[in-house]
Parts: sequence; structure tokens; C-alpha cells
Amino acid sequence: MTVTRETRLDEAMKKNKEVFKNEPEEADVHFNKGDELRTKGEFDEAIKEYREAIRVNPGHLLAHLHLGKTFAKKGSLDEAIRVYQETLVINPEYAATHFNLGDALRLKCLFDEAIKEYREAIRIKPEEAEYHSNLGVALTIKGLFDESIEEYREALRFNPGSATDYSNLGYSLKKKGLIDEAIKEYRSALRINPEDIVFKSNLEDALREKGLSDDGIKEYIDGFKINLKDVSDKFNEGGNLISKGLFDEAINEFRDIIRIAPEFTEAHYNLGIAFQQKGLLDEAIDEYKEFLKRNPGHADARVKLGMALLEKGLLDEAIMECEEALRINPENTAAHSSLGYALAEKGLLDEAIKQFREALRINPEDAAVHYNLGVALNDKGLYDEAIKSYENFVIYAPSQYADEVNNAKEIINELKGKK
Repeated sequence: MTVTRETRLDEAMKKNKEVFKNEPEEADVHFNKGDELRTKGEFDEAIKEYREAIRVNPGHLLAHLHLGKTFAKKGSLDEAIRVYQETLVINPEYAATHFNLGDALRLKCLFDEAIKEYREAIRIKPEEAEYHSNLGVALTIKGLFDESIEEYREALRFNPGSATDYSNLGYSLKKKGLIDEAIKEYRSALRINPEDIVFKSNLEDALREKGLSDDGIKEYIDGFKINLKDVSDKFNEGGNLISKGLFDEAINEFRDIIRIAPEFTEAHYNLGIAFQQKGLLDEAIDEYKEFLKRNPGHADARVKLGMALLEKGLLDEAIMECEEALRINPENTAAHSSLGYALAEKGLLDEAIKQFREALRINPEDAAVHYNLGVALNDKGLYDEAIKSYENFVIYAPSQYADEVNNAKEIINELKGKK
């Protein structure tokens, strides 16, 4: 009954609203027009609109940033660099500007300067996968393979579905002479995007360096593609079986995947879900932890692990996982909700109420959170607020919650009698 949202409010926009309150609307009109023109490829006209937005509001950080991006799109890298540097005078802690400045400097082949800017962007926003990825590219070009390997792995920690980062990681490993490790990463890239010619070529080159003949390489690749289709079919079937409540059959499918293709780590995640749905919490916890070894930045997996730990009564461990999920994604509704429930179980009602309210800020129609908030407020003796929460639960609860709705209505009547 929760909806996860992974968008974050840009801190520059917040700063603009606080600092420039006199004429934000006019500036934003020009800014939005500039974005529209930039999307159409009308760069010169877009530049005029961004400049007008900046004239009206000289501190409009997004207008500066998008002006720089538009110059970069035009190929006017010197102009883009100048605009980014001006933006950093206004706000030196604007991570996106450091990142885009790094990109422009890299395209100018100023790799040391680019690396410096990427590192600044990461210092400010370490959870951005793209920042680590592009830093990895610059380090690779410089021949700093140990450092590039570290950055690609960080990028994959926050975005485990990036085929390009797996491929780039494979390249750096191959340059280090770690052929078997490189092959593993190239396979991961090809697994995500089986039709990519570059990924296939990279894998072939690594296999050739390993000493395979052309016939051996063809046999390996063909076998891998057949294996890949089998794995993909099994994965989809496992998901269908979970949705039908056929957990034993789903468990068998995901176990087969892990046996056939151990690098397909998503199978551990879905296997954990199947175990959890079946009530096998120890097994679910083991699978979530196995998945998180390779994908530590996967917020939803941490929430699932937290929920399994919560069901086991391991409240402190559950709280730790939910807090880590929120560090990765502060807008994760399920993390706020599960953290609130764990805190309430520990008797920390004020902290629990805060988390439930954060969850409802993100998803105001989450019936389960309204109910849990009502319980916490009731326990605190805040009866008027508790009544409101229970009433919201009644409004938003789906039809299958008929018994809970009747229970909530009884609680509402009891609380009204206490007033």
C-alpha cells in the first residue's frame, strides 16, 4: 500500500525561492521558455531566454546551469566553462555545476581539471552514480586504473543497472591484467543489454586475451546468449509466480537462476521476496544480504531487509537498515513507514510519528501509514489527531481492508467518547 518516489527537490531551486522573492515568476517564465527551446534544439534562442532569466534574477542557479549546458550542446565549450565558473561564484556548493564543468573540461582534454571538478561534485553529493561514472572515465583516460575501478564500483553501488559502468569497469580490469574479472563485468553488461555490439566486442576481446580461439569465442558467446534467454525467461516466470502466490514454484525458479548464472544478483532479491511472502524470514534475510553485497546502494532492498528484520523482532537492526535506505533515498516512503513502525515498537513514539508524517508527505494516500500514525498518536494521548488519522485510513483503505476499516471506525467512536 506504499508508493516509492525517487525524485529529489533541487537545492538550487530552494535557494532561489528563499533569496529572490521579488521577481521569481518573470525569471521562471524565461527559464521555462529556454528549456523548451533547448529541447527543440533551438540553442541560440534558448540562450537568449536563459540570459533574460538571469537578468531578472541574477542568482537563478538553474538558469546559469542550463545556459552552460546549452553552450556545451552547441560545442561552445569555452563559453560553457565560463558560465559554470560564474555559477560557482554564486554558489560554490552546487554539485551539478561542478559535474557539468567537469564534463566540459574533459571534452577539452583538460583531464586533471575535470577530475578535480568531478571530485568536488562527489564531495557535495556522493550518492550520484553519474558523478562517479564520469570521474571513472577521466581516470581511465589518464591511465589511473585502480582509481577508475573504485569509481565504477561506486557508480554501480548507486545504480546497479548500468551496463555502461559494468563495461567500463571491465575495461579497467582488463588493462590491469585481471582478465577473469573483466570477463565477469563484460558478461554483466551484456546481460543487461544483450544486443549491444560494443559490449559483445569487449567480451570477445577479453576471451581472446584469455587464449580462446575464434571458434571457442563463438561457442562461448552463443552459449551465453542461450543461457541469457533462459535466465530472462525464468526470472519473468518467477515474478509471475510470486504475483500468483505460488511461492514454492517461484523459489525453485530463482534458485535455478542462481545456479545457472550466479552473476544475476537480482535473483537473490526476488528470492528474498518469495521467502518473505512465505514467512521464511531467516532465508529471506540471507537472500537480501547476499543481494546487497553486490548492490549496497539499492534502497528498496534495504527496506525489504529492514521489514524482514522487523518481523523477526530485531528492531535495532531493522532501524539501521531503514536509516541506510533513507540515506540513499530520502524520499523512500516505505523506508519512512517501516522506520516509524520499528521506532513505535521500541516505544519511541515522537520519532515514530515524525517518520509516519514524512511518509505521508510523500504519499498522502497511504492508508497503512495513516492507520499506524493513528495508533502512535492514540498511544501518545493525542486523541483529536489520532481520530483524524483513523478517518484518513477509512477514506483511503482499499476494499480488501474491510475488517480493518470496521475496527478503525470502532476506535474512532471510542476516542470521541473520551473527549
